[in-house]
This record gives sequence, C-alpha cells and structure tokens, in this order.
Amino acid sequence: MKQVLPTRVNDFGFELEHEDLVLLIGSCFSDEMKSRFQNEGFNVSSNPFGTLFHPIAIANIVHSALTSNKNVDVLQRDDLYFSWDSASSIYSLEKSVLIEKVLKLRAKLKEDIINAKTIVFTFGTSIGYFNNGISLLVGNCHKMDSSLFYKRMVSTEEMLEIWNDLIIEIKAVNPSVKIVLSVSPVRHVKDGLIENNRSKARLIELVHSLNQTHYFPAYELVNDELRDYRYFNEDLTHPNAQAVNYVWSKFRNSIYSTNALTLGDEVLKLNQFLNHRSLHPDSLQDKKRLMSAEEKKRNLSKKHPSIYWT
Repeated sequence: MKQVLPTRVNDFGFELEHEDLVLLIGSCFSDEMKSRFQNEGFNVSSNPFGTLFHPIAIANIVHSALTSNKNVDVLQRDDLYFSWDSASSIYSLEKSVLIEKVLKLRAKLKEDIINAKTIVFTFGTSIGYFNNGISLLVGNCHKMDSSLFYKRMVSTEEMLEIWNDLIIEIKAVNPSVKIVLSVSPVRHVKDGLIENNRSKARLIELVHSLNQTHYFPAYELVNDELRDYRYFNEDLTHPNAQAVNYVWSKFRNSIYSTNALTLGDEVLKLNQFLNHRSLHPDSLQDKKRLMSAEEKKRNLSKKHPSIYWT
C-alpha cells in the first residue's frame, strides 16, 4: 500500500554552481529558501522590497527597476512614510529619504536581474487589493483604512498578459537567465478555503502558461505529497521546518550540480558548527575545536573562493 503520492520534480535542464547569483522574489517561502541557500554558501539576494504575494505586485517592482522608473507612490501613516509597491519593512520618517531608499533598491534589483544566473519567483495569491485613488494593485495595504481599497481576484488572463511582457523585459537585459516559477504552499485562509483554492488554481494555470520558464512544485509537494497537518505549524497554514526542509531537499537535488551538492554539504556542516553555542566556550577543548573549524573554513575558502559566508 502506498504511503504517499510522490510528486514528480522535472529536470530543470541547467545546474547551479556556487559562483552563480540567485535572486529570490515573492512570498515568505522565498525567505525560507534564502536562509538555506546562505547556509550552504551561495550568493543569494531575496525580496529587496520585502515579502510580496501577488504576481502583479511582483511584476510592478521588477518593471519599475528595469525601466529605472523615478516615480514613487508614497503614503503617510502617522509619522511614517511607505511605498505602495513595497512591504511595510520599507519605510522612513521622511518622505524624501523613503523615495531615495526605493530608488536605490530599484537600481540594486536591476543590477541583480542583469547578473543573476537564476531568478526564482514564488507566487502566493491571485487576490489583490487595489487602491481606489490610483487604481493600482498595491504590494501592501500598510494597515490603512479598508475604505481606500477594493479587493478582487485577478484572472489568469490578466496576469498572463503582464508576465509575458515582463519575461521579455527580463530576457532583454539578461538573455541567459533561468527563470523558475513556484506557487507558495501557504494557504491564505483569511480569504476562506474555497477562495484560496480558486486563487491557487489561477496561479498554477499562470505558471504553466508562461514560456521560457521552469516550474518547481513546492505547492504540490506540501499540499499533495505531505498533506498531513503534522507538517504544518500551529496556525495549520504555514509548513513547519520538517516540511520546508523536505521541499528544500527536492529543490537543491534538482538544481545543484554534483560539485555544488558536495560543497554545499561541507559549508552547511561548518556553518552549523560555527553557529552552535557551546556550553563551555572557555574550555580548552572547545577552543581547539573552534580553531580547527576556522582553519577548515579558511582552507575551503582558498580552494573555493566563490563561497559566500554569512
């Protein structure tokens, strides 16, 4: 009797090495991947504008970066200034400082897109909030009054039109970049389970309708292969560490080169040791072990200068 229904992870047709820049943009699942890439010594950039869930919100920041857009839609809440395109982690006490910060982030994002070997976009929901005043799908409502917005589930066709154009823009500045698409396994239960499933269905149709891209089935691995609530946190929506590690193992095994797998394991073991808090840091034995680990790190860096240590 089968215990699980296995999810097929297709071969990407390319491999990652440690010298490759990886850019991650999208839902909170991107941040989970970022920490694991970093722990294994990869050069990775993630969510420069904070966590974004909607494909159009993600497209907006990428388009603004690639076109060097100087216009920033700013709002004020109490004594804080935010951008409608960004998450609430991007803010300032002064409007001019916020605008400068957003423009610098756009320039850095454009640079990362130009230099990236791989960009991984993770979509969370097709339900968006539109600002009544500027008719724009916002990246974040920033706890502003609900009367300022209207909520709508965007059709696959609308998102597909925007993303077809965006992929052309990305390929224009980086023809060799590999674009990986994924749908976040996190359920947006505030919208209701039925609405969440309708929303995810549109995202799945979107990612399978785009050309010049690759698909990684994070959604299917968690919700179809693992599926059990023991793989979720107490909120019953976010995958727990065991589930994320399982998905990560599937991802790294499908995209890393053989050399990157071996080197990643070495770097991970060293990082785990160096980040471990000893009960007796002043003991001679612990000092010797630490010195030995630091020596291994130096030797590994000399042999593989492309390793990024965090």
